Amino acid sequence: MYYSCAIVDDEQHAIDVLHDYIEGIRFLKLFSAFNNPFDALKTISAGDKIDFLFLDIDMDGMKGTELSQHLRSKARFVIYASAHLENEVRKIDSSFECYLGKPISMKRFAGTIDKLIRLNNLPIKNENSL
Repeated sequence: MYYSCAIVDDEQHAIDVLHDYIEGIRFLKLFSAFNNPFDALKTISAGDKIDFLFLDIDMDGMKGTELSQHLRSKARFVIYASAHLENEVRKIDSSFECYLGKPISMKRFAGTIDKLIRLNNLPIKNENSL
């Protein structure tokens, strides 16, 4: 059993970091990664169900908060990964589940995933895999 993840960030380095972190947790699997929000909109279809959607805030052409409105129904959890302060993001979009400040550490990433899984009583195949 695994939880699917998608990343939308216009910085390849940020995508690479999140991808490495996802690979470091046995029950997560990268569904897709996009460096362009419009590609994410075109590619993620109504039938896709993403458990963890990681969104950057500042992207060319469309803010992560706007993209979130379009993809919200396809994602169980929206996690903003941004250099913005969390309070600034909350003023724009209060519906997201978690916030990861950049630069993101593996400890903070794993803790966020663990928190969301436990708060929502989701099963984990192997409790020691974080």
